[in-house]
Amino acid sequence: MESKPINVFLLDDEFPKPDDLRQKGVFNTAISTEDLYHIAVNCTWDDLYFLQQLIKDIVTSDPCKEGHINLIGYSSPTQALLDVAKGLTPNVIIYDWEYLNAPAYNTNAKDWLLELFQRTEAFIFIYSKKSNELTRLFNGNEFVPYSDRFQLFLKGNKRQASFSSEEFIFQHIISAASKTGKININGVSIDFRSNPYLSSASDILYLQRILGSQYVLDHLKEIGFFIDTASVEKLLNDSGGYVYHNVEKRILISPDEVDDEEKLQAYEKITYLEVVKRFSLPQLEDTLERGVLFI
Repeated sequence: MESKPINVFLLDDEFPKPDDLRQKGVFNTAISTEDLYHIAVNCTWDDLYFLQQLIKDIVTSDPCKEGHINLIGYSSPTQALLDVAKGLTPNVIIYDWEYLNAPAYNTNAKDWLLELFQRTEAFIFIYSKKSNELTRLFNGNEFVPYSDRFQLFLKGNKRQASFSSEEFIFQHIISAASKTGKININGVSIDFRSNPYLSSASDILYLQRILGSQYVLDHLKEIGFFIDTASVEKLLNDSGGYVYHNVEKRILISPDEVDDEEKLQAYEKITYLEVVKRFSLPQLEDTLERGVLFI
């Protein structure tokens, strides 16, 4: 039986709106894949060229051409929520946080996002020009239940030796549609296979944040640019990284937080690989970022 295509919702109020499509009312409801591609190819996007390229990359990808991806645009979250209420189920949502063309909407951005979490099972990329300022908000209690269902990205971000934000989103969508195939990091072609540690290509972000972007790229070269269960285990194991674990108190502690050797007598030293096998990559990242993690 042929699998259904994945639905990708793209929410952004800054789409160029050419008169011919505006007069047809295209932007008053869901924007089709064809219309999104039309404005990506035929309109000037100025500072949003990275979003323009993301649309082009998705629509011209083999999975989309083969009918495995349905890209749908919305000028506001309310439009997307109306379609969800009608039974259209998104698998991936790209959620723009700022509303430059409708500043009053900014006060509702959090509530709309929470409603999308509550009413769908989608993985959500929160896409913002001020992502660093939002980190505390998304570490708050309201978003804890959804911590494994979103990533916060800086809009239009490109760091050396790493995926750009848009490249990560693209690779996640492609791998969600196919689960296997080629991905690219800085122009380097890499064979990706879904595995117990990385369910999609965008999960490589965890490895880059834990181990460092250059370390990941250098070691991928050593293993033939192939990502699967064994290669992820090798990357983690060869790093030599470790944390401390208290089984009774159910606590993981980063070595950077340890200043009393006597207290460590109640803790076992476990490697990054052991943490990931017992728990998960996100929990390892949280431990290193927060210093202490209750599990």
